[in-house]
Amino acid sequence: GTSWNVPLKDTLDVQISFRFHSPDDVPYPTKFLSVHGNTCPLGTLPPSLSGRSVLNFTTTISTGDLNIMFVGDSIAQQFAQGFYSSALEDEKVGGHVIARAFYNDGHVLSIDGRYFSKSGLHVCSSIVAPTRGGGSASYFRVLELMSNKTEVRSNVNCKREKTWSRQEAKRLANYTYVYPATSTENKLVKKETNKNNGSTTWMQSEPPDAKNRTSVNINGVDVAVLRPQHGWMKLDEITRDRLIEQVELMHEVFGARVVVISTLPLNNNVITKDDWERVIQINGFIRDIAHDWTPRSEDAVQWILVQEFANLTNQMLWHNAIHIGYNTSLPDFSFPGWESAGSDIFLHRHKALKEIRFEPSIPMVCAHHIDQPFTTKDEPAGPCLFNRISRDGMHWCVESLGPRYSASIACLTGCVYNGNIYNGNKRITFDRST
Repeated sequence: GTSWNVPLKDTLDVQISFRFHSPDDVPYPTKFLSVHGNTCPLGTLPPSLSGRSVLNFTTTISTGDLNIMFVGDSIAQQFAQGFYSSALEDEKVGGHVIARAFYNDGHVLSIDGRYFSKSGLHVCSSIVAPTRGGGSASYFRVLELMSNKTEVRSNVNCKREKTWSRQEAKRLANYTYVYPATSTENKLVKKETNKNNGSTTWMQSEPPDAKNRTSVNINGVDVAVLRPQHGWMKLDEITRDRLIEQVELMHEVFGARVVVISTLPLNNNVITKDDWERVIQINGFIRDIAHDWTPRSEDAVQWILVQEFANLTNQMLWHNAIHIGYNTSLPDFSFPGWESAGSDIFLHRHKALKEIRFEPSIPMVCAHHIDQPFTTKDEPAGPCLFNRISRDGMHWCVESLGPRYSASIACLTGCVYNGNIYNGNKRITFDRST
């Protein structure tokens, strides 16, 4: 089959690596996606994004013995689940364990008028282990940037409470998995009801034959991947100080020495031009924090890396806007401030989806207008066929973006852990004079 890029773990200096494949050989990363209303089983991409080197490929990843954790809301959950598909070998599917989760009822109306069930398993915490190479990948749901002020001692109703529990966090960071895994690990067999709000959380229990198999404790996290929770948080709540506090807690709570922060993309909570400029400003904060980061000690986060998710998705939306008929041309993506130039088109809203609290951006959800090309004039948009970029203007189509997203996490992590900078004790050494 077709594949290219770095071979998986061909040399001792390579700790984490990835390989690209044809979707004919390795399927799209849908195996663990649990919220059907956020998936994109139908829809198309514009020709400029459909090439093999852009979005038409899949990814497999070898994590080595690294433990990688994704922290954030349902969007972080989506991409964590996509990463799971890339990092877990097919025959070890039983190594995927959902520790806590909840169900959402109701339905959502798709862009072309069809109804899809919104019921799905929203994950509070999950883990896959061992991943290809021997490490793990996990997800911890938090609805705000973590801080000491939002920490609570009790279990958190992760469906809507903007708090976090150190006890729950450390339980995941020190998770013990059994090997070889079986399919029974995937079942949620115990439930807990919150008497205050009536919500129910399903939890995984230890498999009955676990004592007869090998147990392995992941013993902390090496890499934490953060997505600032815009939507649950207002833009003015996402500050430089809050970002830094969460970074520091990633080591204090989980043990991470490397933190990857994703820049904020467009979503349906960006209503005005001022909102969009604030998003651009926050992304500047993220880059500045990474650039200026100095570890407080050897026992702290050593590296902050930036995943330019906004840069990628904003360029994708430009390509799609031209494809669906907007009378514009691509900006110079190398020119500083190019994101601001697209605000009129990006903020043009689809008015026909009353089931969604905020109307989504048309270039984000539409493949083409059923009746006419799109313009930025005042029009309700009307029906459009949906694309494979976003279903609802908030969540992303992991089927399309997941392989590239996962490869970028592996690539960024490899900047630290591959080569001479890494040794077998996972101690990161570096020379700041160069």
